[in-house]
Amino acid sequence: MSPAIVILLTVAAIAPVSSVQTMLDSFSYCNSSGMVECSARVRKVNRTTAALYGKFVLNTDIDSSFNGAVEVHHSPLGNNQFNRYPMKIGPIGFCEFLNDFWGDYYDSIVPYMPNIMKPRECPVSPRTIPINDWIMDPKMLPKYVPTGLWKVITMLKSEQKKQFYVMELIFKVYDDGYF
Repeated sequence: MSPAIVILLTVAAIAPVSSVQTMLDSFSYCNSSGMVECSARVRKVNRTTAALYGKFVLNTDIDSSFNGAVEVHHSPLGNNQFNRYPMKIGPIGFCEFLNDFWGDYYDSIVPYMPNIMKPRECPVSPRTIPINDWIMDPKMLPKYVPTGLWKVITMLKSEQKKQFYVMELIFKVYDDGYF
């Protein structure tokens, strides 16, 4: 067998394992000290798709005095029994996050949230960010993420300004071709 055929068969065998589908489950616990107001919710678009709809209102400048963190929890059986997963970001300065990580996710989000902050835009000024049916793109996830129910908790706080923000997003990861 030629090397080209062996490589092609290897790629064909691995590809279905590494591709997944995602569907938003819920958006909750949007809590802050008044720096962010949330009126977002997950709504079903059809049987196989759910989208985030609503808006975020930033009421204060967010600058380098804010530190953020992202925690990830996984429920392999999808029964809300979450275990902390070792995949996380933080704690990290907000401006540092915008400079180093935000560019990886920006293109998947900006079509649905046109007023979202741009990479390297710091400080972020007060604004309203409409969310126009954001459907989570599986390309935002690492290639080999396990299936199940996932909870992402995002935290942002400033000890100096005595302000905080916490948000929780839950989504499901399915094998590709599940629907």
